[in-house]
Amino acid sequence: MRRHGFDWDHPIEPRPFVSPTGGFDGLLEALPVAIKGTYARLGIILDADGNVAARWNQVREILSSAGLDVPGQQDPNGTVIVGPRPDSRIGIWLMPNNQESGSLETFLVKLVPAGNACWQYAVQATQTAIGKGCIVGNEAKAALRAWLAWQDAPGLPFGTALKAGIFNHDSPEALSFVLWFKQLFSIA
Repeated sequence: MRRHGFDWDHPIEPRPFVSPTGGFDGLLEALPVAIKGTYARLGIILDADGNVAARWNQVREILSSAGLDVPGQQDPNGTVIVGPRPDSRIGIWLMPNNQESGSLETFLVKLVPAGNACWQYAVQATQTAIGKGCIVGNEAKAALRAWLAWQDAPGLPFGTALKAGIFNHDSPEALSFVLWFKQLFSIA
Protein backbone atom coordinates (compact mmCIF):
# COMPACT_ATOMS: atom_id res chain seq x y z
CA MET A 1 0.00 0.00 0.00
CA ARG A 2 2.91 2.32 0.74
CA ARG A 3 4.18 1.82 -2.81
CA HIS A 4 0.74 2.91 -4.03
CA GLY A 5 0.97 6.20 -2.13
CA PHE A 6 -0.71 5.15 1.12
CA ASP A 7 0.91 6.94 4.07
CA TRP A 8 0.69 4.61 7.08
CA ASP A 9 2.23 7.31 9.27
CA HIS A 10 -0.05 10.21 8.31
CA PRO A 11 -0.27 12.54 11.34
CA ILE A 12 -3.96 13.44 10.90
CA GLU A 13 -5.74 10.84 8.76
CA PRO A 14 -6.75 7.74 10.76
CA ARG A 15 -5.05 4.58 9.59
CA PRO A 16 -6.03 0.93 9.89
CA PHE A 17 -4.82 -0.89 12.96
CA VAL A 18 -3.45 -4.33 12.15
CA SER A 19 -4.23 -7.02 14.69
CA PRO A 20 -2.74 -10.44 13.91
CA THR A 21 -4.84 -13.29 15.31
CA GLY A 22 -2.19 -16.00 15.11
CA GLY A 23 -3.89 -17.98 12.40
CA PHE A 24 -7.31 -18.97 11.16
CA ASP A 25 -8.57 -20.46 14.44
CA GLY A 26 -7.60 -17.24 16.24
CA LEU A 27 -9.44 -15.24 13.61
CA LEU A 28 -12.60 -17.32 14.03
CA GLU A 29 -12.41 -16.72 17.77
CA ALA A 30 -11.71 -12.96 17.52
CA LEU A 31 -14.16 -12.16 14.73
CA PRO A 32 -17.45 -12.13 16.71
CA VAL A 33 -15.95 -9.66 19.19
CA ALA A 34 -14.45 -7.48 16.44
CA ILE A 35 -17.79 -7.32 14.61
CA LYS A 36 -19.48 -5.98 17.75
CA GLY A 37 -16.69 -3.44 18.30
CA THR A 38 -16.82 0.24 17.47
CA TYR A 39 -14.84 -0.08 14.26
CA ALA A 40 -16.13 1.96 11.33
CA ARG A 41 -14.14 -0.30 9.01
CA LEU A 42 -13.03 -3.88 9.62
CA GLY A 43 -10.79 -5.63 7.11
CA ILE A 44 -10.41 -9.40 7.28
CA ILE A 45 -7.48 -10.82 5.31
CA LEU A 46 -6.92 -14.56 5.41
CA ASP A 47 -5.50 -17.41 3.38
CA ALA A 48 -8.01 -19.38 1.32
CA ASP A 49 -5.74 -22.41 1.76
CA GLY A 50 -7.05 -25.60 0.13
CA ASN A 51 -10.72 -24.77 -0.39
CA VAL A 52 -11.82 -21.21 -1.16
CA ALA A 53 -15.55 -21.96 -0.86
CA ALA A 54 -15.16 -23.71 2.50
CA ARG A 55 -13.05 -20.87 3.90
CA TRP A 56 -15.57 -18.30 2.63
CA ASN A 57 -18.45 -20.23 4.20
CA GLN A 58 -16.70 -20.36 7.59
CA VAL A 59 -16.27 -16.59 7.66
CA ARG A 60 -19.70 -16.01 6.12
CA GLU A 61 -21.34 -18.10 8.87
CA ILE A 62 -19.84 -15.94 11.62
CA LEU A 63 -20.78 -12.71 9.86
CA SER A 64 -24.31 -13.96 9.13
CA SER A 65 -24.82 -15.12 12.72
CA ALA A 66 -24.04 -11.53 13.76
CA GLY A 67 -27.01 -10.43 11.65
CA LEU A 68 -25.01 -9.16 8.67
CA ASP A 69 -26.15 -9.55 5.08
CA VAL A 70 -23.37 -11.57 3.44
CA PRO A 71 -23.49 -12.82 -0.16
CA GLY A 72 -23.42 -16.55 -0.80
CA GLN A 73 -20.11 -16.28 -2.64
CA GLN A 74 -17.11 -14.04 -2.25
CA ASP A 75 -16.64 -11.18 -4.70
CA PRO A 76 -13.72 -11.95 -7.06
CA ASN A 77 -12.52 -8.37 -6.46
CA GLY A 78 -12.71 -8.62 -2.67
CA THR A 79 -15.92 -8.43 -0.68
CA VAL A 80 -17.13 -5.31 1.13
CA ILE A 81 -20.44 -5.42 3.02
CA VAL A 82 -22.38 -3.08 5.29
CA GLY A 83 -21.31 -3.63 8.89
CA PRO A 84 -23.46 -3.69 12.03
CA ARG A 85 -24.08 0.07 11.75
CA PRO A 86 -25.21 1.78 8.53
CA ASP A 87 -21.97 3.77 8.30
CA SER A 88 -19.69 0.80 8.97
CA ARG A 89 -18.13 -1.59 6.47
CA ILE A 90 -16.53 -5.01 6.70
CA GLY A 91 -14.20 -6.22 3.98
CA ILE A 92 -13.03 -9.77 3.36
CA TRP A 93 -10.01 -10.67 1.22
CA LEU A 94 -9.16 -14.34 0.68
CA MET A 95 -5.51 -14.78 -0.30
CA PRO A 96 -4.36 -15.04 -2.94
CA ASN A 97 -7.06 -13.45 -5.13
CA ASN A 98 -10.54 -14.32 -3.79
CA GLN A 99 -10.93 -17.02 -6.43
CA GLU A 100 -8.17 -19.60 -6.07
CA SER A 101 -6.95 -21.79 -3.27
CA GLY A 102 -3.73 -20.55 -1.77
CA SER A 103 -2.11 -18.23 0.68
CA LEU A 104 -0.11 -15.05 1.10
CA GLU A 105 2.80 -16.88 -0.53
CA THR A 106 0.65 -17.73 -3.56
CA PHE A 107 -0.14 -14.00 -3.83
CA LEU A 108 3.53 -13.03 -3.50
CA VAL A 109 4.54 -15.43 -6.28
CA LYS A 110 2.44 -13.22 -8.58
CA LEU A 111 4.57 -10.24 -7.49
CA VAL A 112 7.89 -11.80 -8.52
CA PRO A 113 9.17 -9.85 -11.55
CA ALA A 114 8.14 -11.60 -14.78
CA GLY A 115 10.86 -13.62 -16.47
CA ASN A 116 13.16 -13.52 -13.44
CA ALA A 117 15.72 -16.28 -14.09
CA CYS A 118 16.57 -16.52 -10.40
CA TRP A 119 12.90 -17.24 -9.66
CA GLN A 120 12.82 -20.10 -12.15
CA TYR A 121 15.93 -21.53 -10.52
CA ALA A 122 14.37 -21.23 -7.03
CA VAL A 123 11.30 -23.16 -8.22
CA GLN A 124 13.50 -25.86 -9.79
CA ALA A 125 15.72 -26.08 -6.69
CA THR A 126 12.67 -26.47 -4.48
CA GLN A 127 11.30 -29.25 -6.67
CA THR A 128 14.70 -30.95 -6.68
CA ALA A 129 14.79 -30.78 -2.88
CA ILE A 130 11.33 -32.37 -2.71
CA GLY A 131 12.48 -35.09 -5.12
CA LYS A 132 15.42 -35.85 -2.84
CA GLY A 133 13.13 -36.45 0.10
CA CYS A 134 13.29 -33.02 1.71
CA ILE A 135 10.00 -32.23 3.37
CA VAL A 136 8.49 -29.00 2.09
CA GLY A 137 5.14 -28.15 3.64
CA ASN A 138 4.48 -25.15 1.42
CA GLU A 139 6.21 -25.27 -1.95
CA ALA A 140 5.50 -21.61 -2.78
CA LYS A 141 6.87 -20.47 0.58
CA ALA A 142 10.03 -22.57 0.14
CA ALA A 143 10.65 -21.25 -3.38
CA LEU A 144 10.06 -17.66 -2.24
CA ARG A 145 12.50 -18.07 0.66
CA ALA A 146 15.13 -19.52 -1.69
CA TRP A 147 14.57 -16.69 -4.19
CA LEU A 148 14.80 -14.04 -1.47
CA ALA A 149 18.02 -15.64 -0.18
CA TRP A 150 19.63 -14.90 -3.56
CA GLN A 151 18.75 -11.19 -3.72
CA ASP A 152 21.15 -8.28 -3.12
CA ALA A 153 19.93 -8.12 0.48
CA PRO A 154 19.66 -11.86 1.18
CA GLY A 155 16.82 -13.38 3.18
CA LEU A 156 14.62 -10.36 3.77
CA PRO A 157 11.20 -11.07 5.33
CA PHE A 158 8.30 -10.76 2.90
CA GLY A 159 7.12 -7.35 4.12
CA THR A 160 10.61 -5.87 4.09
CA ALA A 161 11.21 -7.27 0.59
CA LEU A 162 7.98 -5.60 -0.58
CA LYS A 163 9.07 -2.25 0.90
CA ALA A 164 12.54 -2.64 -0.67
CA GLY A 165 11.00 -3.08 -4.13
CA ILE A 166 12.22 -6.65 -4.62
CA PHE A 167 8.65 -7.71 -5.37
CA ASN A 168 6.61 -5.90 -8.01
CA HIS A 169 3.65 -3.91 -6.72
CA ASP A 170 1.68 -3.45 -9.92
CA SER A 171 0.62 -6.96 -10.96
CA PRO A 172 -3.11 -7.41 -11.62
CA GLU A 173 -3.40 -9.23 -8.25
CA ALA A 174 -1.69 -6.40 -6.40
CA LEU A 175 -3.82 -3.75 -8.11
CA SER A 176 -6.98 -5.68 -7.29
CA PHE A 177 -5.97 -5.82 -3.61
CA VAL A 178 -5.18 -2.09 -3.61
CA LEU A 179 -8.59 -1.29 -5.11
CA TRP A 180 -10.35 -3.44 -2.46
CA PHE A 181 -8.36 -1.80 0.34
CA LYS A 182 -9.16 1.70 -0.90
CA GLN A 183 -12.85 0.83 -1.31
CA LEU A 184 -13.07 -0.63 2.19
CA PHE A 185 -11.25 2.22 3.90
CA SER A 186 -12.82 4.94 1.72
CA ILE A 187 -9.54 6.20 0.32
CA ALA A 188 -9.65 8.24 -2.87
